[in-house]
Amino acid sequence: MDFMIKTSGLNSYAHTYLMASGKMLVQANYSTTLWDHEKNTETDLPDMPGQVVRVYPASGAVAMLPMTPDNNYSQTVLFCGGSDMPDESWGNYSWPFINTWEYPASKDCQRLEPEPQDGSDPQYEQDEDMLEGRTMGQFIILPTGKLLVVNGGVNGTAGYSTMTGETPTYAQMPFGMSLASGPAGTPAIYDPDAPKGSRWSNAGFQTSNIARLYHSSAILLPDGSVMIAGSNPNVDVNLTTYYPTEYRAEYFYPDYFSATTRPEPSGVPTSLSYGGDYFDLKIPASSYSGSANDAADNTKVALVRPGWTTHAMNMGQRYLQLNNTYTVEDDGSITLHVSQLPPNPNLFQPGPTLFFVVVNGIPSNGTMVIVGSGKIEQQATADNAALPDKKRLDSASGTADGSTTGDSNSSSSSGGTSTGAIVGGVIAGIAVLGILGAVIGICVSRRRRAAARQPPQTGYPMTMTPNAGGARGAAMRNSDSSAFMPLQHDNQSAAWTASQDNLAGPYRDHNDYYGRESGNGMSMDFDPYSSQARLSTSSPRPGQQRQVY
Repeated sequence: MDFMIKTSGLNSYAHTYLMASGKMLVQANYSTTLWDHEKNTETDLPDMPGQVVRVYPASGAVAMLPMTPDNNYSQTVLFCGGSDMPDESWGNYSWPFINTWEYPASKDCQRLEPEPQDGSDPQYEQDEDMLEGRTMGQFIILPTGKLLVVNGGVNGTAGYSTMTGETPTYAQMPFGMSLASGPAGTPAIYDPDAPKGSRWSNAGFQTSNIARLYHSSAILLPDGSVMIAGSNPNVDVNLTTYYPTEYRAEYFYPDYFSATTRPEPSGVPTSLSYGGDYFDLKIPASSYSGSANDAADNTKVALVRPGWTTHAMNMGQRYLQLNNTYTVEDDGSITLHVSQLPPNPNLFQPGPTLFFVVVNGIPSNGTMVIVGSGKIEQQATADNAALPDKKRLDSASGTADGSTTGDSNSSSSSGGTSTGAIVGGVIAGIAVLGILGAVIGICVSRRRRAAARQPPQTGYPMTMTPNAGGARGAAMRNSDSSAFMPLQHDNQSAAWTASQDNLAGPYRDHNDYYGRESGNGMSMDFDPYSSQARLSTSSPRPGQQRQVY
């Protein structure tokens, strides 16, 4: 792609979305294009306003907004945060040229509809600023259609390094290898349907004291909570640095968890098609309180694909609301008449997804269903059958006791509904994201810093005093694909050689593990592949002295 040449240097983990037309939206550096992968043609779209970089290592929060009947399933992508660092500050393929942890992350948010349904030219639309700047922020689409942003820092970038252009040695790095500072521990909610100026809120939210910086992840769970884990802005496991390897997990419980009753629909199908006959769901009167007509008017059926999460990204994350009408029954139950997906597999690709029924802003537990054939192949499509008219009944009402109202479907973003909280679910040992999987080891190493500072407690500094410095130094460029910039290989040959990896065996690095330089806070005394790796106190190599820093 010419686009990848044009954006070279800042195009790792390009933001990529399949559009309704079958073309791919690709955004990297501050450039944007629509790529026809079948014809290999590119259509340039406007540059990101302000030249704010959203891709790694600026790592803004990016998500496609919910596709709904009300917006005719239009596809709009929201870009928030990242960094507007000057081009020269990004440095080379080994380290940045400035102390990134002193540079504030961007608050800027932009919307883009790459294929406007009215035929107009696509343009970025200035959205409401975030409540605070974030790098490595992560959007999670909730069953209600609102977006949660978690994790990240208010200064700096993703990645790690042993130096910068202003801090020439690792001993002078104030946060170990981390290129970010000021963990953003307070989550925030974005309501895409609220008027501009009232879309962001975080009133009443607790602030986590766990730094979630580089290598953090979050994912929506079937009960509507969000699991948050990870953070390791270091080349290896490091438990004693300023921002250590993190093994604790947390769960965010949105305000709908304050409801005493959640919907319990019956008749949820096991699979959905692209068009075809509608299906019926039954919502019992015990699933809500108050007027049945009001509950039916405020009910929606949502498909949420949480995606596959790593590095503050949820690849494949999408939200699509199915069209529905309803019939209110004499006993207060509600029969929902629900359409299949629109007959365009490009909107929501085949495969598993969570199926939610949301009544008065409170979601049911998600049920895993299969969209289409569930396979990567040509999908059958058909026109959607017409839905029955809505049938209301003024005398019907729900029978649930207590609160059955949570996250309102209205555009209000009042702080009065901010009962969500981060609850620290401390997991000793290994925190496993089921969709990801991880192989994590524990090391014990010590590192004395030349620079005097206090260890982090419950708060983190938001601004840093610049350090003097200059010059250059050695960097661990060939050791890990997660370092500051794209991996730089010594072998410049264009010849391709087949992998020698044993695909049936466990994963392991093939770097010169024992030849790594010492004095940089890495886990030189820990062999993650030894038979007793988790509790090993033996020398990592026969005849080699254990090193303690």
